[in-house]
Amino acid sequence: MGMPLLFVEEPDCEFAKKYYPGLNAGIAEFMQFNKEFLIENFDVLFMSDLWAREDFHEQYKILENKYNKRLRTVYCPHGFSDKGFYLKDCAKEDITLVYGQNMIDLFRLEKVYERLHSYVLTGNYRYTYYKQNKPFYDKLVQEEIFNKLDKSKPTILYAPTWLDAEESTTFFDVPNMLFSQLPNEYNMIVKLHPRLELDDVAKYYHIVGTFEEKANILFIKDFPVYPLLDASDIFISDLSAIAYDFLPFNRPMFFLNKHRRNSKKDRGLYIYRCGVEVLPEDFGNIYQIIEKNRDAEKFAKIKAETYLYTFGNERPFPEIKQDIVAAFSTDDKYPPR
Repeated sequence: MGMPLLFVEEPDCEFAKKYYPGLNAGIAEFMQFNKEFLIENFDVLFMSDLWAREDFHEQYKILENKYNKRLRTVYCPHGFSDKGFYLKDCAKEDITLVYGQNMIDLFRLEKVYERLHSYVLTGNYRYTYYKQNKPFYDKLVQEEIFNKLDKSKPTILYAPTWLDAEESTTFFDVPNMLFSQLPNEYNMIVKLHPRLELDDVAKYYHIVGTFEEKANILFIKDFPVYPLLDASDIFISDLSAIAYDFLPFNRPMFFLNKHRRNSKKDRGLYIYRCGVEVLPEDFGNIYQIIEKNRDAEKFAKIKAETYLYTFGNERPFPEIKQDIVAAFSTDDKYPPR
């Protein structure tokens, strides 16, 4: 969009500039980074956190009248999720970026489509950005990640979700089965969801502390996900949005069905059609199951169809930008009071 991503901590700003080529990163003084600073200096805010538009404008009501402007907000989803409770909240935003038809259909299924105020179809702009910077990321992932592992071994990426409202994560349930029993002939990268640390602090650090010394296991918290996906051979998850990100690489996928939900009828498990479902009684046999299901072509067709359904065709960045500008330039039907 040609605009700054603002930080209040210098280390965070430097971290972002290191990992995201071309990023326009800026620092705002913590003490001045408040509502008045934002409305005085900007007309549109882009956020990856949910902030329902009615609540947002209620909190900004006095300042909007003072500055005689309606501050607009654009919600940027950080990955596609099948989680219905999450999608319901996305529909409450001012302007919502929508990846593709899968997200639209979920809005309708959850009966919140009519609540959408404004949305822009973007396609998978995160994957597009990765491909545009692939040489940079290929070098980075080898230097910072795979130089710590035996590169002759195939790598499993385990990406658990967080302990959400549906208690979806398997991270706290499977360490003995997944980490203790990891065969020596495999590497494993554990992509930790940032929320896991907050879900159960003691158990989180106990698990990481117990297994981080294993030579073929690497716990990763802060690193862009697409380079990890591109460099991994096998994927294990529960209900992480990262599963949809892995689809274009067409490699074996395994899903831990913690609550024994009916994947044939449950729309919240739509991604499970793209790989092998593993029930709790078989978690301990995960590596035998992997060995029997290494043929990536078995699910190739459904993966390609699911990816296209979820993200649609790739869109050039200038077109996406034009549509977003048109969305927030349109007169808001709720003028300042």
